[in-house]
Amino acid sequence: MANRELAFKAGDVIKVLDASNKDWWWGQIDDEEGWFPASFVRLWVNQEDGVEEGPSDVQNGHLDPNSDCLCLGRPLQNRDQMRANVINEIMSTERHYIKHLKDICE
Repeated sequence: MANRELAFKAGDVIKVLDASNKDWWWGQIDDEEGWFPASFVRLWVNQEDGVEEGPSDVQNGHLDPNSDCLCLGRPLQNRDQMRANVINEIMSTERHYIKHLKDICE
């Protein structure tokens, strides 16, 4: 697997193409693709529409709120916004789950 590993550094945005293996994921940075350890990254949850790209957002990466990306090194000033987005995502998921349970019970 070593010859197909994806090289990255803190702050890089990795587009995850295959997460079927719990330990190693297949991802892409720019035009490079390869395997990388899933335990070395964390989920980038900011999915809000209208996010503008800026130099303080992600270094050496790009912002694309419409794609499933993982990010290393999130800036600390966005921590409160990220928490709010995670809470909103969890609440939305729970609402959908409850709706599906009601549909099943009917």
